[in-house]
Amino acid sequence: MNKFRYLLLALIAAVTFSSFAGSNDDPTRYRRISICNILVKHDNEKFADEIEKQFLKIPVSEQYNDHNLSVRVVNTDLKKMKDDDEITAFVKRNHLGSRLAGKWFNRNLLDGTCNMDLVKSRGLYDASSFDYEMAQRSARGKALLEDAGEDLIGNTYLLMHEITYVDKAKRSKTWGMIGAIALGALTAAGGGSSQQISNVMNSTNNLISSYKGFAVKVHTRLYRLKWDDETSNRFYNEFYAATPNPEIAKKFEENRDKFKLEYVGDVISKGGRTSFLGIREEEPELMIRKACQRALDENVSELQKKYDQFRIKSPVVSVSPTITVNIGLKEGVSPESKYEVLEAQEKDGKTVYKRIAVIKPVPNLIWDNRFMAQEELAYGANFGATTFTKVSGGEIIPGYLVRQIE
Repeated sequence: MNKFRYLLLALIAAVTFSSFAGSNDDPTRYRRISICNILVKHDNEKFADEIEKQFLKIPVSEQYNDHNLSVRVVNTDLKKMKDDDEITAFVKRNHLGSRLAGKWFNRNLLDGTCNMDLVKSRGLYDASSFDYEMAQRSARGKALLEDAGEDLIGNTYLLMHEITYVDKAKRSKTWGMIGAIALGALTAAGGGSSQQISNVMNSTNNLISSYKGFAVKVHTRLYRLKWDDETSNRFYNEFYAATPNPEIAKKFEENRDKFKLEYVGDVISKGGRTSFLGIREEEPELMIRKACQRALDENVSELQKKYDQFRIKSPVVSVSPTITVNIGLKEGVSPESKYEVLEAQEKDGKTVYKRIAVIKPVPNLIWDNRFMAQEELAYGANFGATTFTKVSGGEIIPGYLVRQIE
C-alpha cells in the first residue's frame, strides 16, 4: 500500500468544520487547548505519598481538554531536578510526544489502527460534508485537515509538576497561635462555655498537629507537542492505518522519536500557606489537596500570562444585563486584567479569530472559583461567573471567545 493510499484513508476518515469555536447556539462548544499533567514525585521527601494520592484526584480544568496519558507519576529520589536534565530525559526516553500524538487518533498499540473520532469531537466538525470534501480530495478538504492540525493537535501541552512539601521552622510558631486566635474569636462572640472553649481548642489543635498549615512548592515545566507540516505528513503518510496493519504498527514503534515535545518554559509557585477554612477535622488530608490544587492552578495561570500560545479562550456566557464569562481567580483574573473578545470565522477552510472588542472585569464582581472557595465562604465564591465591562469595540454576542491580553 503506497503513501498516497495511507493519506487518502486518513482524509476519508476526517470530518468537516460545521460550527465554529464559540457557536452562538451553544457557548460551551469551542476549541480548547489539550493538556497532559504528570507529577514528578520525590520518593524520599516528606508527604510524598500523600501528595501523590491527592494529585491523582485533581481533575483537568474545564477550560482544557483532558489529554492525560496512562502514566501520571514519575518517581525519583533526587531532591532537585533541572529542566534540561532528568525530566527532559524522561520525556524523551518514554517518547511522550508520540504518545500524545497517538492519543489524538485513538491509535491502537497492537494493530496500529487509527480513527478521527477525537478530532471530530474536539474540533466541532461535521462528518458528512467533510467526508465529501475529502473523497473529492478538494483544496477545501486539505485546508480543513490542516486546520485541525494547527488549531487542535498543535495546541497539545505536557505539564510536568514537581511538587515538594514546604517545611519552614517558623511556621510552627505561627500556627501554634491558631488556638489562641480561635479562643479569642469565641470569647468576642459571647464568651462561650468552658466546654465550648475546650471543644474549639481540641478540634483546632488536632488539625494543627496533623498538618500545621500544609504548604507546597510547585515547579511546573511546560512542553508543547511539535505538529508541523513535516510531522503531520509523516503521520498521515506512514503511520495512519484505518484497518489493522502490523507492519505500520511496527514502523510507528520504531519511529516514536520523530514526534517531539518542545520545551516552552517554567514557573515556580510561591509556596505560601493555605487556609484551614473549609477543612473539617475528620478530613485533614484535604489540606494537602487544597494546597496542591491551588498551587497548580496558580502555576497554570502564570504560564498563561508568560506564554501567549498557552493562553486559554473562554466563551462569553451572557451579555444582558451584564457581560459574564466563566473564569475567575483560578484563572488569574484580577482588577487589572484585560481581555480581547474574539469572533471565530472561517477563511479558506480554516478557523481564524477576529478581535471584536476589549473588556475588563468589574473589580468587586470577580468570581472566586478556586478549589474549596465555597467551603471557606470566600467572597465571590457564589458568583458563578465573573462580570466584565466593555472598554472598547463593537457588539459582543454570547459564544464569542475571550482571551487575556494583560
